[in-house]
Amino acid sequence: MTEPVELKRIMVTGGAGFIGSNLVKLILREYPDYFVINYDLLTYAVNLVSLADVEDHPRYMFIRGDTADRDNVIQAMEGCWGVLHLAAETHVDRSILDAGPFMRTNVIGSQVMLDAARHHHVERFIQVSTDEVYGSLKPEDPPFTENNRLKPNNPYAASKAAADLLVRVYAKTYDMPALITRCSNNYGPYMFPRSLSRF
Repeated sequence: MTEPVELKRIMVTGGAGFIGSNLVKLILREYPDYFVINYDLLTYAVNLVSLADVEDHPRYMFIRGDTADRDNVIQAMEGCWGVLHLAAETHVDRSILDAGPFMRTNVIGSQVMLDAARHHHVERFIQVSTDEVYGSLKPEDPPFTENNRLKPNNPYAASKAAADLLVRVYAKTYDMPALITRCSNNYGPYMFPRSLSRF
C-alpha cells in the first residue's frame, strides 16, 4: 500500500481575475500534488463564472480577502508552501484618476504578503509584475530585458515597480526565496472586456 502524498498548499492571490483564474485551473489540472487557496477581494474586474467548474474541486479553496488585511492574510497563508502573488489594481486610466487604491493594493498589499510569507517561512514567493515598470518603447527600440532600468510612466506602473523593489529587498535582506516575473500583454478566456479593448 502506498502512502498518501502530502499536498503542497499554494496561495494564489488575485485568483479570480483573468490571469489568476487560468493559473488556478492550470495548477489543479497539471499538478495533482498541489492544493490551491484562491485569495481574492472580488473587485470590479473579476468574474467568478471563470471558476465555476472548479469551485467544488477537492484541492481548491476560495477565501475572499484583501491583501492589505494583515490578520486575514496571515491566517489564510498558514501552512502554505508557496505564494503566487497576482492580486493588483491594474487599470492605467483608473490609476491616473486616483492613485490611492493602487498604492494600497499594489504596494501595501505586497508588503503585507511578504511579511506573512516571512512569518510562515514560505519556501517560494513569486511576484507577478508587468513590463509597464520599464516604461515605453519607440518603434525602433529593442525589446525590454531584465537588465532595463525601471522607468514607470503612470501611477499603476510606479506601484508595481515599488512592489517589485520590496520583493527584491525581502529577498536580499531576509534571504526570502522570491522571484519576480514581468509579463506583457496577456489576453485570453475570461479577460476583463475593457482590458481587451486596448489591443
